[in-house]
Amino acid sequence: MKNYFYILIFIIFGLFSCDKIENPIPPVFGDVDWSLYPGDSNDYLSLYNFDNPETNWSTNNNTKKHILLEDYTGHKCTNCPAAAVIAKQLEDDTSLNVILVSVHAGAGGAFQETDSEFITDFTTEAGDVYVVDMPGMFANPLGTINRNPTGANNTVWHASSSWVNTVNTETSASLLANIQVQANHFPSTNGLFIHTETEFKDNLSGDYHLILYLIRESVIAPQKMGDGSIDHHYHHHSVLSDNINGTWGSLISSGSVNSGSKYYNDFSVELPSPNIDSTYEINNLSLVTYLCERNTFKIIQVTKTELD
Repeated sequence: MKNYFYILIFIIFGLFSCDKIENPIPPVFGDVDWSLYPGDSNDYLSLYNFDNPETNWSTNNNTKKHILLEDYTGHKCTNCPAAAVIAKQLEDDTSLNVILVSVHAGAGGAFQETDSEFITDFTTEAGDVYVVDMPGMFANPLGTINRNPTGANNTVWHASSSWVNTVNTETSASLLANIQVQANHFPSTNGLFIHTETEFKDNLSGDYHLILYLIRESVIAPQKMGDGSIDHHYHHHSVLSDNINGTWGSLISSGSVNSGSKYYNDFSVELPSPNIDSTYEINNLSLVTYLCERNTFKIIQVTKTELD
C-alpha cells in the first residue's frame, strides 16, 4: 500500500543575508512558489507531475545503508583540524558509504566567535539547536554517526578517536529506508525546486522526519591549527550552511509505518545570490537529505545530491 504525502516549504532569503536562511513559512498543501520559476508554471509540469508523483520516479534499487557523519567543529578550535582529517578519510573510503557534514556549533558557542580576522560566521540556527536538544554535547570536536547513541555516556556524541570503529559497526546495520532526490535549479531567480521520494523498507514505529541540509562543499577561511598557528587559506569542507525545511524538517510518518510505504515531498527555496557570496555558486552546493526518528534522533538513511 502506498501513502502519498505532500509538503511544500517556502523559504525566502533576506537580500543582504547570505549565510543564513530565514525561518520557513509553514507548510502549504498543493502548490509551490512559482515566482522562483522563470516562465509559465505549466511548463514545469514537463519536469515534474505533482498530480501523480509516483510516475516521476524509477524503482529505487539501492541496497546500501549510508552513514551520516556530522563533525561538530569550530574555526577557533585547535583540535578540530585533526578530527577533520579523520572525517575526510572516512568519507573518501567508498566502501563505507559515509556522507560527511561539518557543523559549526559547540556547547555555549565555543570556538565559533567572529572578529576582524575570523570574519566568516559559519554557525546555523539548526546547529545551535542540535547541540542543545541532543543531550551530552560538551566540547569540540565531537561527532555524531547516524546519531547512534553509543557515544560518551550513552549519548549520540562520539569523540573523533572512536569514529572509525563506530562507522565500521554502523556499516552492518539493516537498510530500513531509501531516499531519492530530484533538484531543478533556475539561475535567473536563484530558485531551487526539490522533490523527494522516501520509501520504507521495514515495518517501523515512531515519528519520522525528513531533513534537508544545504551544503557548501568548500569555503576558504581562517582556521586555528593544532600548533596554535592560523591557516588563513584553510579549506572548510562540506559545510552545513542551512536547513532547507527547518531544524527538524518535515514530519512524514507518525505512529507506525508499513514496509513499502512511499512518501512524496516537494520544496522550493531561493538560494543566496552567488554575486554577493561566491561560495554559493551552484557547483559548490549540494543537498544532504536524511530520515530520522525524532524522539531518539537516530538516522536510518541519508543521501547526498550535488547541484552542479
